[in-house]
Amino acid sequence: MASDADFLGLEPAGAPGRFRFRVQNHLARLDGRLYGGTAIAVSIAVAEAVSNRPAVWMTTQFVATAPGDALISVHAEVLAPGRRTHQVRVTGTDESGAVMFASLGATGRLDAGGLSGSFEHPPAVTSPSRSEPMVGPFGLLLRNVGVDLDPPPLPSGVGFGTVVEFREPEVTDHPDPGPGRLCLWARRRDRQPLTPATIAFIADMVPLSVAHGCGALAGGLSLDNTIRLGAFEPTEWVLVDLRAHLAAGGYGHGAAHIWSEQGRLLATAGQSASMFRFDAADAPWLRRS
Repeated sequence: MASDADFLGLEPAGAPGRFRFRVQNHLARLDGRLYGGTAIAVSIAVAEAVSNRPAVWMTTQFVATAPGDALISVHAEVLAPGRRTHQVRVTGTDESGAVMFASLGATGRLDAGGLSGSFEHPPAVTSPSRSEPMVGPFGLLLRNVGVDLDPPPLPSGVGFGTVVEFREPEVTDHPDPGPGRLCLWARRRDRQPLTPATIAFIADMVPLSVAHGCGALAGGLSLDNTIRLGAFEPTEWVLVDLRAHLAAGGYGHGAAHIWSEQGRLLATAGQSASMFRFDAADAPWLRRS
């Protein structure tokens, strides 16, 4: 799966700007339904394809989801073509014509002599080679709420964890310390270089940091995801620097900064989610320490 199209299973669907893909196991959530990170990754990939320019930003509203193996049709339109910047709209629908996701964004050509700068600071963490494999989202949450038990087994062969490897570094210093801060190294399991589309696929993890910040055994269903990209360069590993912002009335909001191994800020992502608690009464494997 060397290209974004291969990774996402994207193929042309006849008319210009028309594409399609199936909800394969690695493009699904753990329950087998369409994963929100897939929607924004697809939106970036097709926007870049129809404009022949790299993505600058993309925001995706998650309207509905689809079951495994569902065929999703994607329509990418350049709404405002410019000499440098194209404004793009992307819509994904299922076989009944129902909208699954709707995206707006821009692609553009970077000006080598244009204004440039980076105004955030990366956390100081151990390198990927000196970091432990992630115990999985359940493991992180169980540890967060003081549950002394190994995490339950995850469904095999389903979810982004089948194609993305995560490691937990030791954080020795953080520029914005506080509740809900999580840092994870991530790379593709096949070790192909990460791209803007695949980084957007990975960055859909803010609900995990919101649950962590609240000290709750909780998850979230994405409402939206936005990513803003800098002078991107292909990379094997990225540091996903999750920073929860707030939770109110069952909704959570936060951000993720995406850093290269060399400490270069590649992208910033923001996300909102409808949060829900896991009911311990329905999970007999839970035991508080």
